[in-house]
Amino acid sequence: MKRRLSTYLPAAFMACWLLVSCSKWDDFKKYQVDGETLYTGKLDSIRVFSGNERVKLRGVLMPDPKIAKVRITWNDGADSLFFPIDKGAPRLFEQTFPVSEGVKSFRVHTFDAQGNISVPVNAIGTSYGTAYKRKLTNRNVTSAVFAGGNTTINWDQIDFSIGAQYTETEYVVNGVTLNVKTPVTQASTVLTGFNTTTTKFRYRTVFRPDTSCIDYFYTDFVER
Repeated sequence: MKRRLSTYLPAAFMACWLLVSCSKWDDFKKYQVDGETLYTGKLDSIRVFSGNERVKLRGVLMPDPKIAKVRITWNDGADSLFFPIDKGAPRLFEQTFPVSEGVKSFRVHTFDAQGNISVPVNAIGTSYGTAYKRKLTNRNVTSAVFAGGNTTINWDQIDFSIGAQYTETEYVVNGVTLNVKTPVTQASTVLTGFNTTTTKFRYRTVFRPDTSCIDYFYTDFVER
C-alpha cells in the first residue's frame, strides 16, 4: 500500500503543477495579443501641486493615440477619479480635484478603449486643510504712529516656518479704500495720508504653505 501511494504522489503533484501553471498562463494571455503584451502609453513627468483641500496633478501624455482615459487613485485605491482623453487633446494633462487633508500617494494609469492599462506611475502630494489653518495667526502690530500726515505701522516678528507671505492692510482716504501688501520680511508699513488717531484700519496675514501650493490661506481681518 505504501509503495502504491508513493507511485501516485509524483503524478498527482505534476497534475496540480500543470493546472496552476495553465491558470497563470491563461491570466497572462489576457493581456497579450499575438504573444505581445499591450500597454497604453503612461503619463510622464508627473508633478503634484498642493492646495486647500485639493491638489493639481500635471503630467505629459505619451504620443499614443489609443489613450482614452486617465485614472488617478489614492488612499490605497479607496479613492479614484477617471478623466476622459479626447483624440487630439494637448499632451499636457492637468487636472485639479478635491483631496482630504494630508500627504497622499497617487497612482496614475492610462487606458485605451479596450481597457488595456499602462504601467503605473506614482507621485506624492499634499493637501492642506483644517489642521494647517489652526496654525495660522495674524501678524501683531507693535505700534501705529501718526506723524507728518501719514501713519506708520510697526509689525512684530512672525513665524516664517508655516509659510507666512505678507500682511494685507486696508484703509480709507477721502472715501477711497486703499490696500497695501507688506512682506513679512519688512518691519513697517506706511499708510500715506491716513490718520490712525481718527480712523481705523484693518489687516490680515496671508500664508502659502509651500512653493508648489496653488492656494493662499488668509487669517480673518483685524480692525485697529
